[in-house]
Amino acid sequence: MKRIVCFVVAALLFLSVEASAQTKLDRVRISHSSISGSQAVLWVIEDAGIFRKYGLAPQIIFISGGPLNIAALVSGDLDFTIFAGPASIAASLEGADVVVLMSFVNTMEHSFFSHPSIKKPWDLKGKKIGVARIGSSDDYGGRIALKKWGLDPEKDVAILGVGGQPSRIAAMQTGRVDATLLQPPITVKARQEGYNELASLADLGLDYLGTCLVTTRARIQKDEELVRRFGKAFVEGIHFYKTQKETSLRSIAKFTKEKERPALEESYNADAVKFMARVPYPNLKGVEAILEDLAKKNPKAQGADPKSFIEPRFLKELEDSGFISRLYGK
Repeated sequence: MKRIVCFVVAALLFLSVEASAQTKLDRVRISHSSISGSQAVLWVIEDAGIFRKYGLAPQIIFISGGPLNIAALVSGDLDFTIFAGPASIAASLEGADVVVLMSFVNTMEHSFFSHPSIKKPWDLKGKKIGVARIGSSDDYGGRIALKKWGLDPEKDVAILGVGGQPSRIAAMQTGRVDATLLQPPITVKARQEGYNELASLADLGLDYLGTCLVTTRARIQKDEELVRRFGKAFVEGIHFYKTQKETSLRSIAKFTKEKERPALEESYNADAVKFMARVPYPNLKGVEAILEDLAKKNPKAQGADPKSFIEPRFLKELEDSGFISRLYGK
């Protein structure tokens, strides 16, 4: 009987400690805007228990499209969001309280795919190109690429907003569009189906703010220490992503619903190995490039200070403290 009583008491104490630990976790609402390898780092960090390590319990929400994420962020329905940089820059120009904390990809990781009959970039003249939506990151990258190839995106092609990557592949299959831009891991599927890879935008040397972690200055002022812990979890999570390949591949598979090993490998090699920096500072040259593009239609972008759109001090604190060098054993 005494043993049973002791067991029950121990169990209750254990549950009490567990409940106490649960109450100490800070709830954080964060969204992501696409199902792609560059945003898989969010689930890598969650699955590895790193958020919990820093006293955070994230509620992860999928919201497609920059405008909806920004609206939820500014209204206070979100604490953080992950999406491409141009949406944040454009919203900030219009007075929205948004600021970029980190940029995980400082170039364009998309590849330009076309029907097999289109062999060279200039063969795109007179063709239809599918993007997620007008003003999206792939739309921006596609227009820059077309200009580099000597094509006028306003006159020489028709650019259509057709939705996410599965929708863009489907639009190619049905002939609705002749070409589109895709990111890993779905790039593997495009090759398997015989589509022609015209170019990798990363090879064009484009400075950009790709996948970014964004919050509001109001959120920083409300609880700077929470933002600091959140940033620390991401930096440690990037280290985990880069050094724990097999575990990270399982998180990518769960996030993207991709089962094929070659596709998962391509996503991992692109995002964890090639593009993602150990210290993911937002790229000022990328901000400048976005402002230059926005200035064509928005006079507010002319002369805007690129530094006003980013908040790198939390990363700098981690770097200056030696936290990042200790992670990598240097």
